[in-house]
Amino acid sequence: MSLLVKLTTTKNAIGAKLHGNEFEFTLYDHKGIKVDSKTNNATGITVFNLHFNEEGTYHYTFKETKAPTDWIRDTKEYPVVVKIIKIDDKLTAHVTYPDGLPGFVNRLHAEPCSKVEFHELSFDKEGTYEYTLKELTPSGDGWTTDDAEFKVVVTVEDDGYGNLFATVKYPDGFPEFTNKYEWKSVKVIISAKKIAVGKELPCGKFKFGLFDKDDKLVATAFNE
Repeated sequence: MSLLVKLTTTKNAIGAKLHGNEFEFTLYDHKGIKVDSKTNNATGITVFNLHFNEEGTYHYTFKETKAPTDWIRDTKEYPVVVKIIKIDDKLTAHVTYPDGLPGFVNRLHAEPCSKVEFHELSFDKEGTYEYTLKELTPSGDGWTTDDAEFKVVVTVEDDGYGNLFATVKYPDGFPEFTNKYEWKSVKVIISAKKIAVGKELPCGKFKFGLFDKDDKLVATAFNE
């Protein structure tokens, strides 16, 4: 009877929420021959099912082989070693990842200065970790702070072979903060000079108009 071994990869999307099936991952054997290809689910997880019928040490490599055009593809490769041994006439698997469990990271092409990316968080045990994302910069200099708050949930699980993997969820939707910039009003005084010829100039006698580019009257004034 064959032994089923599940190999897991994770996807961390920087800049947008995952919906599933955006990225393709391929598993290659030690000769570079393709074994299988799969796409991520909505949480970024991809699971490969391998079947083994005999003892041995098997070497594989994970690669990301397809990404949407608006994403930067992760070119890192992850080796995998699967050791199959027989204990009490039953096959048992030991899975190791020399460079760590395959965790592919993709960044969305974004407008300059629009990306917010925190440093990596490390976890050493299974569990569900909840966070809240807020904007800290106070309003000022023409900008208004967005007071929205977004929940972030990190789930850390065991792949069944002693390797932890993590997924990130945004229950309130992918965090997007909007900052509005408004100018403070400024005042100017437009003036002119009135010259009278032949008689003393009377104050308040002459009226003047200020017109915009569409010839709409915006202000009036008298000589004074």
